[in-house]
Amino acid sequence: MRRRPSICDACARLQQRANPGAETSLDTWIPYCDAFPDRVPAEIYTGGFDHREPFEGDRGIRFEMRPGGERALASYERAQARKREAQSQDG
Repeated sequence: MRRRPSICDACARLQQRANPGAETSLDTWIPYCDAFPDRVPAEIYTGGFDHREPFEGDRGIRFEMRPGGERALASYERAQARKREAQSQDG
């Protein structure tokens, strides 16, 4: 199982550390960054929130494109466009 593309995939601030309590391959690593030193909130990392916008608790630290992150950002933006399209068709 793969997770959806995340804006974090293109962010220079993203780091990961091993999760000793991992139960599945999806939680083997804990994503964290300067904005969220304990853990990137699920709303951003897996939920699709665009962290170019403010998010509660980010201390004013937001997305910063990593060198070579253009393809990852484009993948995230395509996934978000598909999600919006599906939502508009449902309601």
